[in-house]
Amino acid sequence: MLAPRQLPAVPDRLLNRILVGLLLVLVIGGPAFAAFYWFDRHPAAGPTLADRQIAAAEAAVRAQPNDLAARNTLAAAYVSAGRYDDGIAQFGEVLKSEPANRAALLGRGLAELQVDRLDPARADFQKLVDAAATGEMAATDPQLEQAYYELGAIALRQNRAAAAVPLLESALKIDGADADALFTYGSALIATGDAAEGLTALRQAVAFVPTGWCDPYARMVDGYTALGQPDGVTYAGAMVALCQGRPAEASGKLHSLEAGPFAVDAWLGLALVSAAQADPAAATAYYEKVLAKDPKNPSALIGLSQLGGPAAHAGLQSAAPAASAAAGGSN
Repeated sequence: MLAPRQLPAVPDRLLNRILVGLLLVLVIGGPAFAAFYWFDRHPAAGPTLADRQIAAAEAAVRAQPNDLAARNTLAAAYVSAGRYDDGIAQFGEVLKSEPANRAALLGRGLAELQVDRLDPARADFQKLVDAAATGEMAATDPQLEQAYYELGAIALRQNRAAAAVPLLESALKIDGADADALFTYGSALIATGDAAEGLTALRQAVAFVPTGWCDPYARMVDGYTALGQPDGVTYAGAMVALCQGRPAEASGKLHSLEAGPFAVDAWLGLALVSAAQADPAAATAYYEKVLAKDPKNPSALIGLSQLGGPAAHAGLQSAAPAASAAAGGSN
């Protein structure tokens, strides 16, 4: 058994995506798995909860070496702790006995991605897709959605943007609210020269995750540059500045857009700037400016609701179906 090693630094959003994938591997026991992952990232004195969970999973495998569920649990625990080679080996043992085991294919693929073994990961995800794409529950299958997403993301990383597009469309047909898939889809479309549709997908992604995620706004800069829309470039650049902790720069750029076609975007951005600066009154005022022009704007309604604005709740309920339809429209 290899000694545990520290989990390498990975952006929080990617960590969340990895954790979601591993929870899909462990359909049973998922909440406990999430808990030991969290506490292992925030350790107390003595053996971590993750260490204890790994030890228990190892004992279970020693007691019942033919129990494939136990091996999947152990493999996922290894991956969560950053022991990727150990996790890959355990998932491999499962796949020796059951080559089409979906949990092991998904888990091993995720582990392979963490050590940049893109082609082996691609092969595992493709096997999962081949096994699940015609299944009775394919239209709502979260493991299948994850596999399609990962295949699309791998294709984009390998500079195969045209191949990424249909894979990501397949993921979004299953879950149109997957912000990561929307971002990657938009990025792929821009890379293929379809900046307009790419920007539509990116704007849907940031509607779900408007702050704390710089990548979609940075890609928007590329899209608006390709379309020759300087106001769009200014808006996206402002949001990058806000995301990177430069609210004064963001505010100045957004104010310059208030009289033009990006006024609503500017007010939404200024509301986020105000919220980041702990000025809820100013944020409320900007959201209300948006609603005066677009009474059912879901971003403004959600923003007001998060600020505790009671007037937003009724409007948010009425806008929810439209927002949901817009999210699925990228398919």
